[in-house]
Amino acid sequence: MLESEKAEWQCHMPAIQDQQGISKGVVAEKIFTSMAERGRQADFVLCVGDDRSDEHMFEIIGNAVSSGILSSNTSVFACTVGQKPSKAKYYLDDTTEVINMLDALADASDPSPSPELEASSP
Repeated sequence: MLESEKAEWQCHMPAIQDQQGISKGVVAEKIFTSMAERGRQADFVLCVGDDRSDEHMFEIIGNAVSSGILSSNTSVFACTVGQKPSKAKYYLDDTTEVINMLDALADASDPSPSPELEASSP
């Protein structure tokens, strides 16, 4: 998600929670549609949730590529926390695993060169 879409999500979250018929799935779909209308596509989507209210979001995310909301090149990961029936494709056991996953993603996406590469540079 681009920083502008992230900021848009954060700014509108309190208002979204107060409206009936609005769910995280509806919001996710709206963000992806809005991006596509502006000629932008997400290249990576990660949704993590731990209760029934997240299931609509998992469903929307799971169908987003086949419905054309997201590009077929988009990497999509929907994770529920705790093993239970879910529309999420993946699960994490607990919040500790969520934190570990986020730390690993941050490390993997760090644009700074590794110390080994710096030492071998001329």
